[in-house]
Amino acid sequence: MLPSSWEFHCLRKLKSLDLSGCNLSDNQTAALMNLPSLLELNLRRNKFISLPDIISRLSQLRYLNIKQCQELKELPKLPPSIEELYAEDFLAKQSIAKLQMYPRLNLVSFTNYSFVQQSYTKESNGSSVLDEILGSFLSHDMDNVVQSSLNCDYRVTCSIVFPECAIPTWFKHQSVGEKMLLELPINWYNDKFKGFAICCATHMGAGVLNPDSGLSKKYDYAFVKAKLICKDDLEVLEKECKVGTASRTYGSCVCFVYIPLYASLQVSGTDFGKINQYSLFEASLHGRIVRQWGVHLIYEDERTLFAKKIRKS
Repeated sequence: MLPSSWEFHCLRKLKSLDLSGCNLSDNQTAALMNLPSLLELNLRRNKFISLPDIISRLSQLRYLNIKQCQELKELPKLPPSIEELYAEDFLAKQSIAKLQMYPRLNLVSFTNYSFVQQSYTKESNGSSVLDEILGSFLSHDMDNVVQSSLNCDYRVTCSIVFPECAIPTWFKHQSVGEKMLLELPINWYNDKFKGFAICCATHMGAGVLNPDSGLSKKYDYAFVKAKLICKDDLEVLEKECKVGTASRTYGSCVCFVYIPLYASLQVSGTDFGKINQYSLFEASLHGRIVRQWGVHLIYEDERTLFAKKIRKS
């Protein structure tokens, strides 16, 4: 156990700090303010009830792990620099609700170390919590969740990983197999179209340490690749989105990805007027066995439907 007066004055250039399992409590984090260069902070398996706002002053912090902090009552205030958050699933609802506050946060990954099973419903074909957090995410104005320009230092895609075995049934287009291939409806694109919601059920965990990453923790990453394919000669539009977990055990999870249409278009320079010539959508997850796929085309008017779904849950 670290003494309450622990300090890091001589470690101001430290990039990665692992304080997992140090039996830390709320009043033992003040010295973190002496680590202005910190990129990665692992606080898993500690006894925090709450974390002070000092976390939000770590202006370089990109990776935060607060898994297995079972006494933690709420998500701490995070710095604007945060890109990846690893937490327990009982913090899922409030984490997703605050997603818009952190413009660079592109990966939120949940685990369940309490082994408390979430309630299942006949309608959801999975966790009611998963249904609720995805509905909460999609009920927002998606233009505020992801940025409309790739020329800024903010997220243009967003992914959520949840410890579940099946995707929600409201995903309109579903399939099983290595990849998802969807024939898009005629004139699927209009000025209300926002982007593609992609969901897949797979296994992740027990990542391998990459010594070149500069990170001390073992992360297990994979990439969902989405493609828009035209039967004519137009260029294939594609975009990758990272999913991952910091779990040390291999287990089932559902990976959700939201990719706005412009994230692919701005890379290729494709004219919006030609979008309806793209008639096929493909999704794949490299190096993983996927049990189930789901794709849902997101339109502006569906926000109210997701909001109603949340109120009924």
